[in-house]
Amino acid sequence: MKSIILRHFLCAFICVIVLPAHAAPETTATPVPPVPVQDAKWNGYPQHHFTIGQHAAYVVSPEVSAPGKPWIWRTSWPDYHFEVDLELLRCGYHIGYIEVVDMLGSDPSLDLMDQFYSQVRSQWGLSASPALEPNSRGGLHAYRYAVRHPERVACILGDVPVMDFKSWPLKHPASKVGGWPQVMQGYGFKNDADAMAYTGNPIDTLAAIAKAEIPLRHTICLTDQVVPPEQNTLEAKRRLQKFGWDVEVVAVKESNDCEGHHFPFPEAFASARFVMNHSDVMPAAREYFQLRDGLAISKSKFLTQKTGRVAFLGGSITYNGGWRDELMNYLQKKFHDTQFEFIAAGIPSVGSNGHAFRMESDIFSAGPVDLLFVEAAVNDISNIPGKPDLMLRSMEGVIRQARAANPLTDIIQMHFVSAESLKDHADGKMPEAVGIHEKVAQHYGCVSLDLTRECADRIAARELTWADEFQSNVHPPPYGQRLYSNSMMRMLDAGYSTTAKPKPHATPKSLLDPASYVNGHYSKLENAMLGKGFTLDPKWHPENGGETRPGFVNVPALVASDAGSEFSYDFEGTAFGLFLAAGNDTCVLEFSIDESPVRKLDSWSPWSGGLHLPWPIMLADGLKNGKHHIHVRTTAEAKSRTALHVIHVLVS
Repeated sequence: MKSIILRHFLCAFICVIVLPAHAAPETTATPVPPVPVQDAKWNGYPQHHFTIGQHAAYVVSPEVSAPGKPWIWRTSWPDYHFEVDLELLRCGYHIGYIEVVDMLGSDPSLDLMDQFYSQVRSQWGLSASPALEPNSRGGLHAYRYAVRHPERVACILGDVPVMDFKSWPLKHPASKVGGWPQVMQGYGFKNDADAMAYTGNPIDTLAAIAKAEIPLRHTICLTDQVVPPEQNTLEAKRRLQKFGWDVEVVAVKESNDCEGHHFPFPEAFASARFVMNHSDVMPAAREYFQLRDGLAISKSKFLTQKTGRVAFLGGSITYNGGWRDELMNYLQKKFHDTQFEFIAAGIPSVGSNGHAFRMESDIFSAGPVDLLFVEAAVNDISNIPGKPDLMLRSMEGVIRQARAANPLTDIIQMHFVSAESLKDHADGKMPEAVGIHEKVAQHYGCVSLDLTRECADRIAARELTWADEFQSNVHPPPYGQRLYSNSMMRMLDAGYSTTAKPKPHATPKSLLDPASYVNGHYSKLENAMLGKGFTLDPKWHPENGGETRPGFVNVPALVASDAGSEFSYDFEGTAFGLFLAAGNDTCVLEFSIDESPVRKLDSWSPWSGGLHLPWPIMLADGLKNGKHHIHVRTTAEAKSRTALHVIHVLVS
């Protein structure tokens, strides 16, 4: 019943007003005393109610604010067609509203909007340039406010906005009783002739909008009899074009609801992207991503062929749900006609030194990949600290293999957050793994997103804390997942706004490190020459208890329990390693390559006490490319730790 009443109310009283432009004041947030607030919920989000001059107002807060606290300012009917608002809230935007719709854009309404603007800027720290979002009669005060303060308006997203009160309410009989008298009174017109001679309607002041180059997008219905498009949006478009500017128009062909004035809102996702593209506080040049060679290829593939294969390569932060689900949802909405296949190739605890050897089996086996997300910074920092050569050889191996498999693959490298990376930033240093991964991204033209820098900056700005919002955990709680996905969507929005023609990615002739694992792969366990104590178990599982990881239990493995067990392996390449299930019984092993002196390596990890961890270890790299022989032997040097569980043999 409420929705029916609201619809009749909207149809019957769609009113409008306009006034001359005022000089633009400073947009810095002048401190004003905070107003008392009553908290509620709006579609599940925190809503803070207050009043400005007896006029109801509120701010809706997102779960996680985007950098700089961007916002969209509804100027009318906030509970109608709010699909865009919900999408923006998900992406870290605030929503602002003050109830001045029945003042129809008169000077007093704009004065109240000035007060509201100062209040939310001071009390909530919202950004200086919001997007304006008028619906119907809200177009009057939205556009008049933009003329008064063009420096305060990032863009205008209009939903059948009134651009001329001579079109509505004057020419709409159902609104004359409640609309035209408000125009006469609010603007102080003495008679209809004065009103008809008025030249301050939005339709009359578009030169100022064009001069300020304010981005515009309107949704209209071509059969709208309440706010006829010919006298409003389409006339505005014609006039704007004469000033060298324009308005994007999304046109619904027809509707029988409320004389064509109501209809299901189209392209909400695209409209939200329009707002984000024009009102994000952090422009691309100052953002935490680098687009480099960009995403033009995957964009073209998704749009033209209507199919897409997207792979997510990483550790537990990729394996777990959260940001990955958000990005799949984003892509499905962004390219809504495209049939996607998503490959979830996260293995908990594994960094780039494991990824470099599983590309063929875990990424390429399903066919060419159009878009590849890669993350490894957290596990590289924790698993192989102080080994920059290993980090570089591994990450370059990942990226170069992807380029060799398909030069049409767009690649995005992402650097997730850990306590170590935050400490490095606090000390003025680039985290070691992030710096190396960025070096690879630069060399191969990959898009990259540095979430370590964003979180460090936002912690320094006291927007969040590692202990509270992230709970001092590299596995982000819901807050961290939202921060990650919001940043990723801003990156994708920027990357997919490109108009560049797609062309294959160039692969540099030279390697950053000649010893990089560019031919990394799993070699057959069956090729091992088993000596005393080693067996090939077709379905290994730990006999001494402890947790396991999917893919590293109940699978074939080279297994030994006692010290002195041996196996040998012949391989061709430059590097050799073992991918273990490293548990609490994992030994110190001995090995010799091509009859060189015996070396030792502890295959146990700091997390092996209660977990049989996927743990890649390199026994040799930088070898001369050719045939080699390696001999491996377990020892009792770690006393009770005498076992070895080899899940994969690694060769490059």
